[in-house]
Amino acid sequence: MPTPSAPVTPPPSTAPTPAPTPTPTLTADGSPAPADLRPATGDPTATTEIPYLVDGVIHDGSRTLTVGRSISGGSLWDLPGGRWLVAQGETGVVRVLQPLDLATVRLRGDTVTVAGDGNLIVVETRGTLRAYEAGGILIRTLPASACDCAAGFEAVGVIDRVVYANRGSGGDAVAWDVLDGNITPVPHRLALVDAATGTALVAPDPNTPSARTCNALVDLASDRTLWRLCGPLLFRSFSADGRYLLATGEIDGLADSELNPDRTFRYGGLVVVRTSDAAVVLEGRGDPATGIDSPVSYRMGSDGTVTVQVGAAAGSRALQRCNLNGVCQVVAPARPRDQVDIPEGEDPYFLAGN
Repeated sequence: MPTPSAPVTPPPSTAPTPAPTPTPTLTADGSPAPADLRPATGDPTATTEIPYLVDGVIHDGSRTLTVGRSISGGSLWDLPGGRWLVAQGETGVVRVLQPLDLATVRLRGDTVTVAGDGNLIVVETRGTLRAYEAGGILIRTLPASACDCAAGFEAVGVIDRVVYANRGSGGDAVAWDVLDGNITPVPHRLALVDAATGTALVAPDPNTPSARTCNALVDLASDRTLWRLCGPLLFRSFSADGRYLLATGEIDGLADSELNPDRTFRYGGLVVVRTSDAAVVLEGRGDPATGIDSPVSYRMGSDGTVTVQVGAAAGSRALQRCNLNGVCQVVAPARPRDQVDIPEGEDPYFLAGN
């Protein structure tokens, strides 16, 4: 009989281990955007899906709600069940306005952060966070003493039942589950959080001087950095669907290397950046020839348009809805600023934060 052959052991695999996907680092150098914002003139011809408050009245599409002329310089959020949250500027008065058969709820705090769907309200007072449901009922408190830092917590954003908050003035963030109270470290200091995509923007540490401003977009679940964008931009918000970031290029204290040779800003008051590839797609800045100043506040809804409060050299402000091609329509007419003769005078319109 033939002698059986010895079993053959296959050689070890020599296939290379796939290299990790490199993080693209991009530069916003002030090159012209594909589209420029072109504010309209004349009477209102459009509406917006972004609620706003002006002259004591909340406008939500075709619906209005009078809340009082004493409110100015505040913040507005849309809550479920016909409720609204109004924060009165720097006074620390936060009101949950409820349907007519329910009493207004007053909360006290320094700053307010609200979930995109309005189901969770986070009020910060001297580094302590208090989470409330939409009707103003307290769910849980995260005391400043739990931070192990000098200044307590600073809420940045909310995803479902999890609040993301930075530790102190220079520490990394934590993820605080308001239902079970668990606190999970996050290895970044966060600037903005987007619930629609589960991503966050990591901004440079304001306590570390640098001649270059770089922001990174991070996937919170995997901690993977999707891109880094370096350039003189200060990001203010995500669009409602997370597909875009809105920023300003008019920032005090920029290094000379981030200014034009004549020391003007490289970008205007509104810059729209696509989150898929960090490309600048729209820019808005002042135009002395027409008396239009740079945009001063803005929100981008899920319909792909940006609702913009546009300034004028005379000091008034108008509200407009603009598409990503830069074409605008008037939503609400020009109104004077409060105390127009001082820089701190309040703008007449303020837009819902969610």
